[in-house]
Amino acid sequence: MQPLQNRIRGHLFKKPMHRAIHIELVTKIEYATFQSQADMYLYEIYYINLWKPPLNRDDRASDSLTVKLPEVEWKTFTTHLWDKWKAEIKKIDENTEKEKQKKLKTFEKDREMRAKRRAGEISEDEYWDFYNKEILNL
Repeated sequence: MQPLQNRIRGHLFKKPMHRAIHIELVTKIEYATFQSQADMYLYEIYYINLWKPPLNRDDRASDSLTVKLPEVEWKTFTTHLWDKWKAEIKKIDENTEKEKQKKLKTFEKDREMRAKRRAGEISEDEYWDFYNKEILNL
């Protein structure tokens, strides 16, 4: 019901931890158009149950189809934005990885400082000064 380009972009740009489709793995996107919304819904469920795609589970039956619908005409989706999307996603993923590494380093440093505090190598005040400055960024 929404423009195909918007729907595809939405799938590709989900947050990295929730992204089910990575743009670098996409080689081709095909779509079909229908005369009515009812036809579209019927074929969507039909193809989900025929092909059993891993990302479409909601309307999938546990048994097999016993009917065959007429084939549809498939068209290839293209957009001039594909390379731009790839670059945007790469930048997002790189920034996400940098943030993840930064958090891991911060947690490791905090673990070290807590161990020093317990061992008496630094005072309670020194630990909390570190914590406020490095962890909370105060």
